[in-house]
Amino acid sequence: MVTLRDKGDASEARDASWTSHGLAKPEAMRQWQDWAASNIAPMVVIPFDDNAFAARWSSHGIGQLRLLHLHAPAQRVIRQGDEGQAGKATPSIQLVYARVGVLDTQVAGRRFDVAPGSFVLLDNTKHYQMDMQTSHEVADLMMPLGWLDRYLPDPQALLGQPLSVREGWGAPLGALLETMLDSLDTSPLPRSMVAEQVGSLLALATGFHEPPVGRHGAQLARQVLRRIESDFADPELTPQRIADDLGISKRYLQALLAGSGTSFVQELNATRLDRAGDMLADPAYRNVAVGEIAWRCGFLDPGYFTRLFRKRYAVAPRQYRAGHQSNS
Repeated sequence: MVTLRDKGDASEARDASWTSHGLAKPEAMRQWQDWAASNIAPMVVIPFDDNAFAARWSSHGIGQLRLLHLHAPAQRVIRQGDEGQAGKATPSIQLVYARVGVLDTQVAGRRFDVAPGSFVLLDNTKHYQMDMQTSHEVADLMMPLGWLDRYLPDPQALLGQPLSVREGWGAPLGALLETMLDSLDTSPLPRSMVAEQVGSLLALATGFHEPPVGRHGAQLARQVLRRIESDFADPELTPQRIADDLGISKRYLQALLAGSGTSFVQELNATRLDRAGDMLADPAYRNVAVGEIAWRCGFLDPGYFTRLFRKRYAVAPRQYRAGHQSNS
């Protein structure tokens, strides 16, 4: 049975809960797996006791995050399906926190335990398996990649690494997780602000720091700069688009450029202005309107182009053109 609770905050309006109590095992299993496919990922659930299945969950919206609180019997959970596909669930990074019971986990050919008081990050678009030999209680925090990029530069590098929430910078994160599980309804802050605290504490718990631009990082930075040089005229060129093509996060891309003493916007505008200056000085473009040149260089707003051009060349585009044409 599913229970929905409407709240005033939009992030809380989707709160819901479910229990297998009163359901026959086949129906309980079907509802459990259908819910998991929609909220976590397509998966196979294999109870270790074939004669009984008892489970319950609650689901809470926290800004862009979703906190799933699960109580389940001894079982095996296999995330299946094609790589890169999360089924009906949104592609996310899962923060799986073991509250009661050990999670024997297999990811990418490695096997490790997630013991009570620790958590692991998993990608819900990729295969993993968890064996729970006893009844267990788990918090599963679903974090969309776009949101997580604000706090972690390269989440993929942190997958499959159990981390304690009982020591160091993990302790504040553990305290927040425990408080959310027990007292979310009485939070004195909007849940979107609670989500911000989760992101900041997760960065601390995982030991986030701006990565040094080593050999591989320098190579990636050069790829970003070459992409800007080749596609500068595309008005829809964004750091997210290039990051996606390179298989890195937007935050990591920005950190790479910062390590080289520049930024995406700085490089893109400089490249566009260089090309615009060349075109304005070229007699072959003397009959092309300044607004058209701005557009061809990727600027959709002529006023913005003029302001940047004047700042760069100390004269307006038309004056720049006139000065070069008089010298030709």
